[in-house]
This record gives sequence, C-alpha cells and structure tokens, in this order.
Amino acid sequence: MMFSRSVLRILLLPAALLLSPAAQAAPILDDAIAHEKAAVGEQCRTASYGGDFARPIDFNNDGIEDVITNLGAVNCDGVDGKLCGEVGCPHNFYVGVAEGGYVLIGSADLYGYELKKRYGNLVFEMKANAVSCDRDDGEYCIITTRVRGLRFDTISKR
Repeated sequence: MMFSRSVLRILLLPAALLLSPAAQAAPILDDAIAHEKAAVGEQCRTASYGGDFARPIDFNNDGIEDVITNLGAVNCDGVDGKLCGEVGCPHNFYVGVAEGGYVLIGSADLYGYELKKRYGNLVFEMKANAVSCDRDDGEYCIITTRVRGLRFDTISKR
C-alpha cells in the first residue's frame, strides 16, 4: 500500500508529538563557556571577559555543576556592556548533564540575579524589566524561579 507524503505527515505527526521532551532537547555542548566565547567572537573583533562572565554552580540542585553566563561582563571592541540592551544584559543558563557536557535551558535579558537558598534548594531572584511582570512602570520586576531538571518553574513575579 502506498501513501502520499501529505498522508504520511498526518499519520506521523501524532507519533512525533509523543516523543519525550528529552528527545526534543537542545544539543549537548562539551563546554558551555567555550560555546559562549565563540558566540561573542562572532559579534566582537576583540573581547575581554570580566570575572562574572561565567559562574559555575549547581543551580538545579542535582549535584552536577551548571553554568550561568552574563554577556554584560564582556568588553566588546573596547566598550563595556556593548552586548546589553535597554532591558538588561543577556544571561544564558546551562545545565550540566550526567552524560557529560551542558544543555542550554534558557536565556533572559536581566539587570541581575541573586541565588538564594530556600528549604535547602537554590532559587533565582531575577531582576528584569517591568514588562516581564505585565507592568509598564519604571520599577524592576523580580521573578523568583527554580530549576528542576531542564525546566524553569516560576514561583512568583512581583
């Protein structure tokens, strides 16, 4: 029996939707920091990196080191903060995986963040633009979130 391509797509679509999220996850990178520096190299002729460019820390509480990068800590072509915008600086969040390497799980333009321990687990308090909290005032939005596995869970926005 022969099926046309459109019929095959219709038959295969439900099967594709059943794939686990892990099967659809981002690629595993050997070195998150080297990956970030390569991306910066595509935007800047010369770059120097401040001390808070990359922060290795287990932020999802699984015992494996994760990495947070802050592009606001890059001096690009002699200009501090050149990679930042009006709504903050790009921060990228990589989770270390048991197989080795890192998976990018999120990116956000932030004015900064703090990691705090609550009930024995680390949570983020991210300082973002008011629009992130569905507001249009001049105050910062504080988003409290935690990471479980490869997913951010928002606890609160204020």
